[in-house]
Amino acid sequence: MKVIGTTWIIAAVIVSLAACSSMGSTAKSAYQMLGGTKGIESLASNFLNSSLKDPSLSGLTSAKNFDSASANQLCSALGGGCKAPLTDQQISSAASNLTSDQTKSINSNFSSALSKITSDSTVTELVTKTVGSKVPGMLAALF
Repeated sequence: MKVIGTTWIIAAVIVSLAACSSMGSTAKSAYQMLGGTKGIESLASNFLNSSLKDPSLSGLTSAKNFDSASANQLCSALGGGCKAPLTDQQISSAASNLTSDQTKSINSNFSSALSKITSDSTVTELVTKTVGSKVPGMLAALF
């Protein structure tokens, strides 16, 4: 039940971020290109589930969960207008505490989750450009 609630928090944050970041733009947003709410929920769910099951991340994710401060951090990082509890420096610091194997696993889990949602390289590049470099630090800071 905790994972389901966490997935919904992540999905809701990503959905609101994508909607906010696309305001005033005539170009399709990453949110729209991923299929709206359903696509974002799938991405969040796939990414979270694969990260929680990944043995190389067990030391990072075991007995831990996301909280509202973490959701606000994601929201802010993706341009949703939320107040971030952590600074970019804190995210970088969290990322620097990851082993290279953990960073590779997080990136792989994110890429795998994204490829389950879309095979369009334009969409993949847009999403990766928007959040890809921060994903390891954000996940590390969330747990």
